[in-house]
Parts: sequence; structure tokens; C-alpha cells
Amino acid sequence: MASKDPNADNKKDQEENNEGAVRPSIHIQLIRHAESENNQVYRDARRICKGGTPDFDLEGWNAYVDKHRSADPGLSTTGKEQANKLADFLVEDLAGRASTPVRVVTSPMRRTLETIRPTLERLKEGGDWASSSSSDGNG
Repeated sequence: MASKDPNADNKKDQEENNEGAVRPSIHIQLIRHAESENNQVYRDARRICKGGTPDFDLEGWNAYVDKHRSADPGLSTTGKEQANKLADFLVEDLAGRASTPVRVVTSPMRRTLETIRPTLERLKEGGDWASSSSSDGNG
């Protein structure tokens, strides 16, 4: 007569509960866009109109900002550097932990697209990645 494995009931319970099983996980990173051209507009307006001094020209500041500010700005020079540094980080980070496909969801605003573009280009160059970009969360 064969003896019963004393751990059989425990193993059966673990299998039914998926205890100890490797489960797929989701890794979410929320990233705000890099610096936009509008930040540079505000810096220039502050310098030109003597912001922070008793001689501050509020009317000139408002006129300058109204003329140069964009509703959908791209990235400033600093923002482009930030986007490249983000790509340096994300490409390495995703390669070390992510399963594929990598899904990127972004707003359709120019500054957000320009922020993630260097990362997507580098991931695409790697060849093993499938990436998608969508403004509505469906792609």
C-alpha cells in the first residue's frame, strides 16, 4: 500500500490559491512633460520687464507674454535636454524590468509628444520592443 504524501493537501491548497506562483505585473510610471517653450517666454519677460524689481513693467510683461506664449508649445532647449535624459533613464529601466509590449499613453499636446519621442525612438532602435502611443488610451 502506497503511503500518502503528508504535504499533498498543502500543495493542493497552494495550487488552487496560486500561492507562490509567478504572476504578471504591471509597472506604471507617470511622467510630466519636460520644460516647454512657455517657460522660456516667462523667463524672458521677467528679464525684459525687470520682474522682481521696483521698476517692474506689468503692462509690458503682459504684452510680451500675450505675444509670445503658445497654447501648444514645444520644448525649450532645456526641455529637449530633459527629454534626452529621460530617454537615457527609461530605456535602461524598461530593458531591465519590462515585458513587451511597452505601452505609452500620452496627451496629444506637443510638449508631451516631444518629451517621450526620444525614448520611443531609442526603444524602436532596440528592435525587441513594441510600443504604441495614443492620446485616447486605446493604442
